[in-house]
Amino acid sequence: MPGVGRGDSVWLADVLRAEGLEVVELPGWRQRGHGAFSDIRGVMVHHTGSDSATAESIAVGRPDLPGPLSQLHVARDGTVTVVAAGVAWHAGAGSFSWLPANTGNWHTLGIECANSGTSPWAPHRRNWPDEQYAALVGSCAALCRRLGRPASRTIGHKEYAGRAQGKWDPGAIDMGTLRRDIAVRIATPRPAPDDDYVGVLLQRGSTGPQVAELQRRLRYAYAAYAGDLAIDGVFGPDTEAAVREFQRRSTGLEVDGIVGPATAAALRLRLVSSPA
Repeated sequence: MPGVGRGDSVWLADVLRAEGLEVVELPGWRQRGHGAFSDIRGVMVHHTGSDSATAESIAVGRPDLPGPLSQLHVARDGTVTVVAAGVAWHAGAGSFSWLPANTGNWHTLGIECANSGTSPWAPHRRNWPDEQYAALVGSCAALCRRLGRPASRTIGHKEYAGRAQGKWDPGAIDMGTLRRDIAVRIATPRPAPDDDYVGVLLQRGSTGPQVAELQRRLRYAYAAYAGDLAIDGVFGPDTEAAVREFQRRSTGLEVDGIVGPATAAALRLRLVSSPA
């Protein structure tokens, strides 16, 4: 696999989390891709054809088409998994006004949503759970904002490859409505962390269910650098090292190994009470 280049989208996880999305990093995503982008001009949206298609299947691909097949996977519960930073085989042959013909893979970020698509004629959002649609809108808004592009730079695979390949994805998504929702999201200020994070303070020596939840989030959502972390409810040196790595890779956090309100908000680790 050719891997990624210096200009590729290694910033994906950071900008998605800054948008307030539930983000999982598939191990190895920063090195995964079919070479480097020419330049990234926009976002292309797809459905997988199955409600149960996993992020791992997008990373591996098919016998006739090796993965990665997109940069992002959006599950039905709204979880966004970062699959690859380099080029993915998601677009194929096609054209659009701001893309050279047949070059969508090298100029767009692909988002695969775990969805059957229902049918080419289904009304907008049929079989699209609210959580999945909201995550799709948020992901597109985050990417467009990072690229400095308007919502109009989000297109459907059917708009690019409908004529060339007969594609109709994303099914049950009216692209005009989706772009309007993305534009609203881009124009809406991102909310500040709420009071649920204010009381969080975890550091070396802390114990209890809050530490265990921290360890779960670090191990499963950030497995790229905390995959072997024990979930034992004890904030020891391994937990501190994982916290420091998370802080190092996140924008605007002090790298001190302490989980205060800012780090808790970035982790979406809300204050929980110990059982009485």
